[in-house]
Amino acid sequence: MDDPSDIIRFGDGERMFVIRRARRMLRQGKAGADQFLSSEEKPDQGVTAIVPARNEELTVGIVVRECLNYVGHVIVVEGGSTDRTAAIAAEAGATVIRDQGLGKGAALRLAVSHATTPICVFVDADGSHDPIDIPLLVAPIKAGTADHVTGSRLLGGSDELHGGGDEFLRLAGSAFITYMVNWRYGTRLSDSQNGFRAIRTDVFRQLNLRSRHTTIEMEMITATLAAGLVISEVPTHERRRAAGYSKISLSNPGIWWAYGWHLLTGLCRRRTAPVTRR
Repeated sequence: MDDPSDIIRFGDGERMFVIRRARRMLRQGKAGADQFLSSEEKPDQGVTAIVPARNEELTVGIVVRECLNYVGHVIVVEGGSTDRTAAIAAEAGATVIRDQGLGKGAALRLAVSHATTPICVFVDADGSHDPIDIPLLVAPIKAGTADHVTGSRLLGGSDELHGGGDEFLRLAGSAFITYMVNWRYGTRLSDSQNGFRAIRTDVFRQLNLRSRHTTIEMEMITATLAAGLVISEVPTHERRRAAGYSKISLSNPGIWWAYGWHLLTGLCRRRTAPVTRR
């Protein structure tokens, strides 16, 4: 088995990628050497990372520990695992709650009901999301310029959306859904389906979300826009799953039906008066 510390990484070229861009920032005067040498900022106690996980024992501990570098709290929703996912998450410092495997949407709603911070960030347990981007996702909310911020794989790149039949279907489906959302609500989003996102906790609770499955991302987008709230995007890179297996089977007709139904209901939402903004 691979060294656990090496399971989650940007790639073998990460060192060169970071060093060369840091040097360019120094040449352009956009950063000083002291900024690179200073110690890491403290975890933001006003942010909770929510990690839905089922049978992710190889990666969940690393994801939790990495998240704790940037957030004050991590909640792992354990969905009926048959491995040591729950125990490993707890050992890594997360609060673990169980939802009996009712689906990702149900897991997120349950976790947010336990959150005590003003902002929640949703992070996958498989290592495809890099917690280093959490401050980037949270920044527009803290600045008061957005209520809901999504990470865009179209802007930041993805190792998962290219190369095979399933990847093509995922990319095409995501692009179609995003186009329809933009058409309906007059927005210019590039990626409406990425699960890596941040939202004000009170907004999430007021959106009255109902989706039980991965359609929760689509529902969050359309409900936010219909409520007259502000969504923004930041570039985030999606890596290949570090271990485990996808819980979504594109060969299951029920998946297509669920996405079609939630897209239709999302497009038909009536615009309402904005929910409370702080």
